[in-house]
Amino acid sequence: MKATLCIDDAVGEYRRALLDEHRRPFRLEIERWSERGARAKLDEIRWGRARARMGARGWFVDLGLGADGLLETKATITEGAMIPVRVKSEAWADKGPLLSLADMPVSVARPERATLHESPGDDAFLAGVSIANTITGPEARRAIDFSVGEATSPSVEMPGGGRISLGATRALMAIDVDGAGRTAKGSDVDLNLAAADECARQISLRGAGGLVVVDFVSMDRREDQAAVVARFRQALADRLGRASKVLDMSSLGLCEAAIARRARPVADALACPPEEREALDALRLIETEGLGGPQRIEAALSRSAAAWLEREAIGWQKALADRIGARWTIRAEDRASNQPPSQPKVWRPT
Repeated sequence: MKATLCIDDAVGEYRRALLDEHRRPFRLEIERWSERGARAKLDEIRWGRARARMGARGWFVDLGLGADGLLETKATITEGAMIPVRVKSEAWADKGPLLSLADMPVSVARPERATLHESPGDDAFLAGVSIANTITGPEARRAIDFSVGEATSPSVEMPGGGRISLGATRALMAIDVDGAGRTAKGSDVDLNLAAADECARQISLRGAGGLVVVDFVSMDRREDQAAVVARFRQALADRLGRASKVLDMSSLGLCEAAIARRARPVADALACPPEEREALDALRLIETEGLGGPQRIEAALSRSAAAWLEREAIGWQKALADRIGARWTIRAEDRASNQPPSQPKVWRPT
């Protein structure tokens, strides 16, 4: 499918989104500067050390990046050996990355410690799409801000009325289709067909994986149920760039899908210490204000977020000064002890 690629290379955080032909986001990728080189990314080939057997399923593999990877294989492996692996699925929540054995010529020297061997040749984020247009700058930043808001919302309104509500647990993602308030003319079948498209878009946008259960509005005719399932199956393939296992609708109107988990979910990409999140949002706002005019820029942050910036763990000051000049002032504010860091305040004094 054709898509518009949005790129926001802000100081402190790199973000990309894909928009469909209706300018609606359907994929989102976020990487903080603080985690660069600190996580195993999809389709990388890495050297890891076989640390411990995982029952009869395979091995825990130390990649030198925190949580061990999980290698499912029946191949004969010696504990402590350095082995080449490919990242099949990125780490998420408290689960390490899923790995497969990588083909490696015997002539290649084994390193002494876990390390990256080869970056992916293809960009997995763009799988199955044809880029019709690429946008950067303020327009891309606004589009990605909207995408992040939508990807973290518990419910989404559908065109023509009705909504879908999404709830994720450790075991599965549950999606409920609700036709209340729908103004578009049509039957429950039309509502469910529209919902099938929207469910697929939200699954892709949020980076959901594993088991997904969709509670569509009840339909009596098996032909109608089959049509909705077929639409959902195709919409998933279009949005994800790959096929997924989607079962026929149950007698209760539930449709189950098994989504191969590959890139980490958006919720995990956003899950960082609250002071870092506030600081990164402040840097993006300061940069945006700086690109809008030559005035000095003021910012007010919580004390914890200001302290995070003062530590200069990501080298943001030089990077920001190179883009807008060193013309900002950051002020730390006291917040109530039970109040989490919130959106920073950034402005250009008049």
